[in-house]
Amino acid sequence: MKRLTVEEATPGLGRLVELALAGEQIQIRKGNGIVELRPAQAPQAAAEEKLTPREALRQLQEDARLKPEQAEGYLRELREERLAAESRRPA
Repeated sequence: MKRLTVEEATPGLGRLVELALAGEQIQIRKGNGIVELRPAQAPQAAAEEKLTPREALRQLQEDARLKPEQAEGYLRELREERLAAESRRPA
């Protein structure tokens, strides 16, 4: 296991990342805090799911749609703002 200070790790960070990806345990210390460099696992859903451009567009469109209660809240807020603006307007 390698233990380094931030100052020691900074110049060779690229090499330290390569070592961590190869399985070596690396800790970097700053004051009383310590962090570990280690590989993160890629999200499996994104790695396994291959969408066609058409499917991806449909998914984006569906995710962007407001649910009825969200739309109602948005319209209510918009109406309140409009009424407040009209009441501030000089007669």
